[in-house]
Amino acid sequence: MPAAIFDMDGVLVISNPAHFEAWKAFGKRYGIEIDEQTYYKHVNGRRNDEFLEELYPGRWTQEERLRIAAEKEAFYREHFAPKVPRVPGVVELIQALAERGVPLAVATSGPRENAELITELLGVRSLFRVMVAGLDVTVAKPDPTIFLEAARRLGVPPAECVVFEDSPAGVEAAIRAGAYCVGVTTSEPAEVLRAKGAHEAVEDFTGFDVDGLLARLASRS
Repeated sequence: MPAAIFDMDGVLVISNPAHFEAWKAFGKRYGIEIDEQTYYKHVNGRRNDEFLEELYPGRWTQEERLRIAAEKEAFYREHFAPKVPRVPGVVELIQALAERGVPLAVATSGPRENAELITELLGVRSLFRVMVAGLDVTVAKPDPTIFLEAARRLGVPPAECVVFEDSPAGVEAAIRAGAYCVGVTTSEPAEVLRAKGAHEAVEDFTGFDVDGLLARLASRS
């Protein structure tokens, strides 16, 4: 039986605009300035502590970066998360996969608290067998470790998993893990995701052909 692994931001919910606005508002506390181009180039799909060091090398210790990241995500959960729109069709896709007995996981660079809140708000928390957050692994996307760990916890070989991803870093990580990758163009155009290796790209999940996807996965094994 194949398995399905979902990224969160940009795949379950259209939250990247909200995260960008949250960083603009919250970042002023620490002199962090992030414009839209910087957000999508350096932040989207990445762990907060990693991009903070990349953009502001040496300004904070790792412990301080983790604290700032945690404060920002708490700010996001309080002010933005309850209002972010779901990706059209994603709840129906999750339910259809679950009905067919496909084991499900969330694998996100974000914190576990975000993933738990978003899946609860969508009403699908109980359908996910596994949840891997950014700090559950030692290296972040585009390294494949997070997807390899999700597959390990699901008990399914990575080659038999489909990963739904919206960021170039996430797509690259999925391909390096050996998974089949469906790119979601909520953050980047299809050609960018395909250039990173996405096997297919969709605008959203409205009318998504679940059985066709499972057939494509079966043909890989």
